[in-house]
Order: sequence, then C-alpha cells, then structure tokens
Amino acid sequence: MHPLDKLISVEKLARQFGFDWPNSKAILDQILSEYMEVKEDIDNNSDIAKIQEEIGDLIHTAISLCIFMKLDVNDTITRTHHKFRSRIESLIELANHRGLATLHGQSEDLMLDLWRDVKHKESFIKS
Repeated sequence: MHPLDKLISVEKLARQFGFDWPNSKAILDQILSEYMEVKEDIDNNSDIAKIQEEIGDLIHTAISLCIFMKLDVNDTITRTHHKFRSRIESLIELANHRGLATLHGQSEDLMLDLWRDVKHKESFIKS
C-alpha cells in the first residue's frame, strides 16, 4: 500500500472512531499552526528530521481537510498535478520565448513575473 493511502486509511479510521474535526475552520487553524512550526524549524535551522516531521504534519492536516470536505484525496492530488504541470509547461514555453533556456541563476522577481504571466494567461483562456 502506498504511504499516502496508508495515511488516508488511518485518517478515516480516526474519523470512524469519532476522533474528528468539528468544522473546516478548526482544520484551517491547524494548518496555520503547522505552517508556523515548519517556518520556525526552518528559521532556527533545526535538524532536517524535525523539519521533515513538521512538513509531514502539514501535509497530513491538508489531507484531513480534503477528507473532511468529502473530497477524494487522490483525485485532488491528480488535479493539482495536472494544473501545476500545465503551468510549468507554459512557464517553460514563455521563458524560452523570452530567450531563457533555464531559470537557473535568474532572480526571484523574474520567476514570479513569469508565474504571474502564466496564471494571467490561464485565467484569460478560462474566461
């Protein structure tokens, strides 16, 4: 069984037993708390195993939100994969069109500008 499926299974077991979130706000609050723990550990140059544990908690909480909202976790991840892949392919195409063979060594501002351009183009196409 894939690790993601194992986590989904134990999350569903917890819910069936009654160990469940009262509402989506509680889960979102927990996501913010987990984010802050990840940020703190990264800012403090904590041990990589500790950072990995906290990122795992953040991922788990996002999965809890999917399940609470009655979303299929694997379908959600698949949709995210397709969306991100499409955007990255568009970003590569845009960068190449602007004469950039790679973004290695480029500024964060340039990368964010390209990303915003791709998202804007995507939203224009959808409307």
